Amino acid sequence: MTTEPTLVGLAVFSLLVGLSAYAVFAGADFGGGVWDLFASGPRRNQQRSAIARAIGPVWEVNHVWIIFVVVVLFTAFPAAFAALSIGLFGPLSLILLGIVLRGASFVFRAHAEDQPKLQRWFGIGFSVSSLITPFALGASAGAIAEGALKPDGLGGWYPVAWSDFFQPFPIVAGCLAVSICSFLAATFLTVETKGALRDDFRRRALIAGGGVALFGALALPLSTRFAIPLSHELLEGRALPLVVSGGVLALVAFVVTLTRAYAVARYVAVAFVLAVLWGWGVAQWPYAVTPYLTYQDAASSNAMLRVFLVVLAAGAVILLPALYILFHVFKGGHPDAGSHGPDA
Repeated sequence: MTTEPTLVGLAVFSLLVGLSAYAVFAGADFGGGVWDLFASGPRRNQQRSAIARAIGPVWEVNHVWIIFVVVVLFTAFPAAFAALSIGLFGPLSLILLGIVLRGASFVFRAHAEDQPKLQRWFGIGFSVSSLITPFALGASAGAIAEGALKPDGLGGWYPVAWSDFFQPFPIVAGCLAVSICSFLAATFLTVETKGALRDDFRRRALIAGGGVALFGALALPLSTRFAIPLSHELLEGRALPLVVSGGVLALVAFVVTLTRAYAVARYVAVAFVLAVLWGWGVAQWPYAVTPYLTYQDAASSNAMLRVFLVVLAAGAVILLPALYILFHVFKGGHPDAGSHGPDA
């Protein structure tokens, strides 16, 4: 029996929503780790403290979204889950190691104040894993777009060779992912800091924005050579409006950051990230694994997708209000939310 396209479309939409939440919230966390690594100047300790205060209350829930994405994938699209798990075993293991090492190092560093040397090592672990993890995620997306993940003809998939992740397009995609995370983090931190410390993160947001522009400008022409189906949809097909929107939003983000309209910059940055992510997703449609496996072919049965969507709706009734309360308390409504002491 053919799976109903409407059910498949709803499941793909839920997958993109989960990826969007992970890209924005966990992406900002990863970017915070990158700036922790590159903290510099007379306020480097204050920069690291501001990053820790911004991440601390919400970092665990931010990474719940990757669990959500994995659950959606193996429930609604088990064939795609199998393909990605086998073909991308190497980088996915690196990503998992990075996420675990990052979280453990972040927590242990906070409780090692009486051991400065140990605290520095935990800081390095937190920062380096925050850099490697988004790079590996971006490089994996680039390798998929290139068609490096291939079926073996026996119902399985070949593991992607490590060398395929170090081709020009995956490398640029990885660097783009790191730049976007760094840009998000710095932009968010301009809202959560004051004075000279805020100016530090404003400069970092502009630097990261330059990196996004550079790697984005490199990715598009490289895609015309190494990821032709993706480039066709990005530059000529259905994803073109999102590409144009992303370019406009990037320019707006630069202007509002330059003019210190920080509250506006935060929302523009989020909109830009969503334009990039959804543009990529729309360009890759209908493939879960380009160009070998469509979402339609990878989908579960109609009965399973119906149960999945009902459970998803029921879970959202519980989860979304809880998330709202969490962020309202620690990022908005609480009197001490976003307070980082006196101006630096």
